[in-house]
Amino acid sequence: MESPTKMVAKVRDFTIVVDEPPELGGTNEGPNPVEYLLVALAGCLAITGYVVAKEKGIDISSIKVKAAGILDPRKFQGLDGERAGYKEIKVEILPEGNFTESELSEWIKEVEKRCPVSDNLKNPTPVEIKIKTKDQ
Repeated sequence: MESPTKMVAKVRDFTIVVDEPPELGGTNEGPNPVEYLLVALAGCLAITGYVVAKEKGIDISSIKVKAAGILDPRKFQGLDGERAGYKEIKVEILPEGNFTESELSEWIKEVEKRCPVSDNLKNPTPVEIKIKTKDQ
């Protein structure tokens, strides 16, 4: 942590900045954690989309993904709120290429079934959080 709202993470050979916007006390030097969640979902759907299209011989030349969520920050801020996370996430996938409606229908079903990030969001996933001090 570089500040109460800014974190720099190392993932493989990459440096990722996580920060909050000014209205949530941050300096806006990077997306916040829930924005990264949307990016992870969009990226996973697109990558899975290309993999499935290749496997099925469907001509998809481009995939654009728009992801948005409805979020109430009050619980995060310590106030009364329904929940801390997204209440709803909506995704639009815009494939381009030479395909039939039937191919596209089969394709999206397979993409939804095989996308790991979508699977984690749609299904309960056990998360274990432990506190560990320097002495342990």
